[in-house]
Amino acid sequence: MLRGILLVVFAIVGLSGVPSSPLAASPDPARFIFVASMLDPTVAVIDSATDAVVSRARLPGMPKQIAALNKGAELVASDAGARRLYVIDAVSGSVKRELDTGIAPIVLQVDRTGTLFAIADPDAGVVELMRPAGGPVLRIPNLAGLRSMAFAPDGRLLVARGTRLALVDTATGRITADLAADGRDGPIVQVATDPGGEYAFAVHDDRGVLTVFPLKDPAKAMRVQLPPPVGRLLPSADSQFVMIPVAAGQAVSLISTWTLKESARIPMSDHVSGLGLGLFQSVSIGLSRAARTVQTIDLRDRRRLAPLSVPGVPEAGAPSPDGLKFYVALSDTGRVAVIDVLNASVSRVIDDVVGGASAVVSAVGAAYCH
Repeated sequence: MLRGILLVVFAIVGLSGVPSSPLAASPDPARFIFVASMLDPTVAVIDSATDAVVSRARLPGMPKQIAALNKGAELVASDAGARRLYVIDAVSGSVKRELDTGIAPIVLQVDRTGTLFAIADPDAGVVELMRPAGGPVLRIPNLAGLRSMAFAPDGRLLVARGTRLALVDTATGRITADLAADGRDGPIVQVATDPGGEYAFAVHDDRGVLTVFPLKDPAKAMRVQLPPPVGRLLPSADSQFVMIPVAAGQAVSLISTWTLKESARIPMSDHVSGLGLGLFQSVSIGLSRAARTVQTIDLRDRRRLAPLSVPGVPEAGAPSPDGLKFYVALSDTGRVAVIDVLNASVSRVIDDVVGGASAVVSAVGAAYCH
């Protein structure tokens, strides 16, 4: 596991409503930011080089979740009502393929290569594995209590169900291991892995507990107690740490992947409803829906910087692929605030992106807000 060096990023200040101009030449899909809403069957595509909306995909149904494919050239969107996945050409905005599913795709995950989808219907307790180009579907039934799933870097699928974690061989659909967390901690509501593939993190929200399973020896589970309740966990892209809101969003904890202990707990001025990371994991970005603010943490000094008011409810966010900007969807206005991390400012607010925006995804990379 490589040891990164955390950089310094200072406070984000100011707002701007400067309009963007359309891009004359064909944009590079690797620069795309995708914005979707569960209230409008449209996915907007922003070029992070110009902050212009360069295309829009009009879908046959409402997207439940979206994920980027093929370095931003394509996008997949799940439609739970129609039991269908849509594969979209990101440049033209056209729907290239529609894939029927045997279950409602409430949860969608894409593997590291972008060549395998996992969809889940928690009510049915079923997972299906399918390819973007179609073909045979592997069904994994009898997963009562299913709440979350994630692909490990080695290609295995981790499925959280009740207080247990199933490890699935995606080539066969067989469960190769069934790991148990402490039943007293309650159900696992989220499972995530560090990008280096060393650990699986299982979140027990009400009890404020992380169960950590070493993926090379998952029987040796460890338990990390935090101030309950906790929010959604976010691993750093360099596998150095994970972050999680604690004490009902009043603070953010950093858990070192070297020690698997809490290395810092940073009080926040407003309730944190979502977390993100920017500029090579050197700054944490916390969204507060209730306060309509964006808060930043300088991860070198482990200190909270001044909250920034934004013109709307910050619902979700994601960094640009180069990490220099952070895009925040304002769900009540259909706008997107663009944070220029290097120059410590909100450089632009993009108008008329998509009504009720609730998901933001970068073409490449991780560190999106939940």
